[in-house]
Parts: sequence; structure tokens; C-alpha cells
Amino acid sequence: MTEQDGRRGGARSALLVAGAVVACAGLVTAVALLGVRTMGAGSSDAKGPAPTSPPVSAPPSAPPASPPTTAPSTPAPTSPSAPPPPSPSPSAPGSGQASPVGPGSAPPGYRNVSDEAGFSMAVPAESRRSVEGERIFYKTADGIRVGIKIGKIPPGGALASMRAADAQGPSTNPGYRDNAVRATTHPHGFPAAFWEFTWNGFDRAEGPRHTYDLCWEGNGWLYDVWVSAPTGRTPEARRHFDTAVGTFFPFDH
Repeated sequence: MTEQDGRRGGARSALLVAGAVVACAGLVTAVALLGVRTMGAGSSDAKGPAPTSPPVSAPPSAPPASPPTTAPSTPAPTSPSAPPPPSPSPSAPGSGQASPVGPGSAPPGYRNVSDEAGFSMAVPAESRRSVEGERIFYKTADGIRVGIKIGKIPPGGALASMRAADAQGPSTNPGYRDNAVRATTHPHGFPAAFWEFTWNGFDRAEGPRHTYDLCWEGNGWLYDVWVSAPTGRTPEARRHFDTAVGTFFPFDH
């Protein structure tokens, strides 16, 4: 064989090898394409790209729990009790009224007396009896004076008697002032008159005094009860006055 023939044989061998390589490459390409188609079809009947599932969002967080509220406790209903009876209010100073207590009764701090002049009443427990003309007194060592006078009913009755005494006030009671007289009714319903006043008192050491006086008509007689005390003790004087009037009962008239 010549060198030319050798070259021709080598060329043929190279062409055969190249053709085989190309054929193998085409076969590999075809197989690859067939695999791609098979994978694209999947198991879905839908056309086009396979649907994607929407992203699952986390459920919304629950709002923070409110602190438990406790319903206000309602107290168990109680049976309404009857209100206590109203306490009798004391009469205002200067009203000339008093609450009757009853014969033989004496509030704390008082004693009941049956006076030989024909009456009973409650007087301060430590008071002592004295008589000055037609007037009877029960006096305490600290200046309280309870006075009583019983007489015939004058013309004009109790109101006329008090007005006459009021008119004489400046001459019988030095420094007479703060005076007033008015018609009223005794606690037992008798026609009455109330008189009060201030005056200079018995001496400078004791000072001015204030007097409460009630005069009333009953059973054909005129009854007069009064209480006087230093002006700094007028509430106490008023209490003694109300007690004296409220417990006074005549039994010989």
C-alpha cells in the first residue's frame, strides 16, 4: 500500500467515527426531548402549567384576652324594718310650749314634789324650797330659780296679766330688755301667755339673767310658772322651764 492509499484509508476511518459520534449525539438528544415532554404532562388534566397552591397564611392572632370582669356583688335583700318612731323635738326657745310628763313622774336629774300650796311638779334634784309673799321658789345653789304663783284669773285673763307685768318690767327688773309677750296655749290646751326677758340680775358677780314665764287659765285659777338663770346658761334654763311646765299638776284648786 502506498502512502496515498494509507492517507485515504485514514480519512475514511475518521469520517466513520465522526458519523457514529453524530448519530449517538442525535439519539441522546431525541431521548432527552422525549423525557422532557413526559415530565411536563404530569398527572393533571388541566392545560397549561400545573396550578400552584396559594401560600397558606398563618391564622390571625387572637386579640389579647380581657381580664375577667367580676359582676358587683348584690347584697342579699333584707326585710325592711319599720323606722323608729320620731323623737319628739323640743320646742324652740320662746315658744312657751312644753311636753307634759304626768303626775308623779320626774326625769333624770329631777325630783317630784307635792307642794303644800296644792300642786305637784318635777324640780331640780338639789333645789330647795322657799317662799316670798305669794310666790314659791325652788332654788339651786348655782343660780337656777323655779317660781310658781297661783291666783284668781284677772280681767283679760293670762294674756292681760303678762302684758301688765311686761309694762312694769323696767321698774321691777333693772336693765329690763329683750322682752316679748305673746298669746299661746298650755300643753293641756288651756289659754295661756308666754313672756320672756333679760335683766341685770341680782348682783354684778352673777351678772344678767334671762327669764322664761308661762301663765295659763285652768279650772277657774290663774297658774304662773317661770324659770330664770344667768344668761350664759339659757339652754339649761329652758330645759328646766319645759320640765316644770310639763310636770305641773294642781290638786287643790
